[in-house]
Amino acid sequence: MGLKLVKEGAVISPQSPSESKLQDFCEKTGLNCTLEWINGQYWIHSDRPNENPFTIHIDSEIERHLEYFKKSSLQKELLAKSIGIKGPYRPRVLDLSAGLLGDTILFLSFGCEVHAVERHPMVSLLIESALQNARHPLAARLHFTPADALEFLTHAPDVDVIYYDPMYEDPNRRTSPQKEMRLFRTLVGSDPDTDLVFAAAKKKGVRRFVVKRPRLSQSIGDEKPLVYEGKSTRYDVYLGLT
Repeated sequence: MGLKLVKEGAVISPQSPSESKLQDFCEKTGLNCTLEWINGQYWIHSDRPNENPFTIHIDSEIERHLEYFKKSSLQKELLAKSIGIKGPYRPRVLDLSAGLLGDTILFLSFGCEVHAVERHPMVSLLIESALQNARHPLAARLHFTPADALEFLTHAPDVDVIYYDPMYEDPNRRTSPQKEMRLFRTLVGSDPDTDLVFAAAKKKGVRRFVVKRPRLSQSIGDEKPLVYEGKSTRYDVYLGLT
């Protein structure tokens, strides 16, 4: 089947460069996926017929986080601590693994300017269509590039923090992952170049390099990081790289 694009109930041909790139990717890799245009952006259909399609909700997720921070101090958030937020200071962040924008949207909600990178053409298309549909003022702080992290690092903009969340098998998970993450893992797979991206990011000379890991997993590399640990996730922070 390859790529199937659906709009107003009809199957359409790729019209944008990103859609054509995804079609080529599906043909080369044998990936089957169905994207449907709903409410101004693409939604991806699940690999299981009894599950509804899903998309990236930028505006509503920003609002949800902002409402939460009205009741809970931002300074208590592990992710905020890991990227060095203190008082009014908001670092410029480069997110090397944007994925479904979960942490990227959190950075926006913190008030950060964010450069985000995603190499998988299916995920990139979801992000691009979601950004076109976003209206929240904070969404303007997100600069997205569909690119490979290693290639992007060779000409990355000046930032204060590099954030990296490589795809991994979570040893803490005892239940089945939610639909979005299960499908994401099925379609995208793992990151075999994690060590290469890790080494290249450390050479960029930023104030902080933050790596998201399962709480019980080993750190990447030999250097001992500063650790911010939660119930299932931890953030390994590498300082003094400038």
